[in-house]
Amino acid sequence: MPSIVLNLTEAPAEAAAGEPDGSSGPLFRGNGDIDYVCGNCGFVIVSGFSANQHVISDTAACPACGATNEFPPNLRA
Repeated sequence: MPSIVLNLTEAPAEAAAGEPDGSSGPLFRGNGDIDYVCGNCGFVIVSGFSANQHVISDTAACPACGATNEFPPNLRA
């Protein structure tokens, strides 16, 4: 399964930075084979998307570390 690292638009607060704790799941799940991961900690934010699937947002805060990640234009609806 290929993984694409998202670009950060805002780093997490220092207290929130670190490794994912594993208690959160991806924000979006699809039926493909591409994962989009946090540019700070590597947490899977979008899991299993295909080329024809899109998200409705430009950015998302990582549930694991709090960093703000920007979705690439081809992933946005």
